[in-house]
Amino acid sequence: MEPTTVITGEVEAGRAATVRRAINKIVGQVNSNTFDLAELLHEAKAKLYYTGWGFDSFSKYAKSLAIKYTKSYYLVRVVENMTAAGLTREQYEPVGMTKLRMISRLKPDTEFKGTPVSLLIRELTLRAPELRPEEVQYEVDTIMGLTEDESMVWWNVKLKKLARENVIVPAISRMKKFIGSQPSEEDEGQQAEASDGRALELICANFLADPNYEVPEAPEPPTEDEQSAEEDTAEQEG
Repeated sequence: MEPTTVITGEVEAGRAATVRRAINKIVGQVNSNTFDLAELLHEAKAKLYYTGWGFDSFSKYAKSLAIKYTKSYYLVRVVENMTAAGLTREQYEPVGMTKLRMISRLKPDTEFKGTPVSLLIRELTLRAPELRPEEVQYEVDTIMGLTEDESMVWWNVKLKKLARENVIVPAISRMKKFIGSQPSEEDEGQQAEASDGRALELICANFLADPNYEVPEAPEPPTEDEQSAEEDTAEQEG
């Protein structure tokens, strides 16, 4: 749960008002400076400015902004991770937000094979300008243990529109309700519904486990040797 300490002091309250005006201004600009926005959102979350703006949590404040809710969180995580890695904006901004968003999935307070992930974040970020996005993604997946059988993949399926709207979507929606909420990867301390992929996985698992849908396997045809042996046996008996 996020703390609900209120803002005290005229100086702090004044800075909070300045930060809020700056956030609204940047969000409203078509070509806004994403890194300025990331730093301001991080400050608003870290110093609990949102409590003085009438919001019980940063999550509720983020939902009030004119940008995607998930974007607010990954921008904050970028700054959090770079701060944990001891990197300044001058060091990480040249990497670009696409690669930094990938790196932001890492948790700096964990370890990978005995090495603090914060150090791995620092090393990867400093090398990232020379790496292709897919190379950064692979290193992130490796640290998170999402390689080989645990790697995340896409599966594009062609089907009729009515089948999607009347069968697939309702089935996935019902399964997600059955699964219930889970810890959110985007919003720390909050709950979120299961992903479409997880719902589809459980639908298929239940289908495979249902004996009503078992199909008897057809017997394999005999090999030439087995067939010859049967013919010889038949001749001898005849």
